[in-house]
Amino acid sequence: MARLSEQGIRLSSMSPSFLNSNSTSHTWPFSAVAELIDNASDPGVCAKQIWIDVVKIDDQLCLTFTDNGSGMTPNKLHKML
Repeated sequence: MARLSEQGIRLSSMSPSFLNSNSTSHTWPFSAVAELIDNASDPGVCAKQIWIDVVKIDDQLCLTFTDNGSGMTPNKLHKML
């Protein structure tokens, strides 16, 4: 069984080549933000609100994106990652 995060989500591992190709798909930060917002409004997700917050994780400031859409099951999330 895969290890779980503190939130109960199965942790994943991936190939460095995937990380490289995924990181180059958005060459402008706002395009990545636009895709997150677009994903929240996809049919079947139906988010009505999106929150963008700044949080400190391990002494690093991070942007978090949260919506009130239908979400994913833990299994689907694991497959997506």
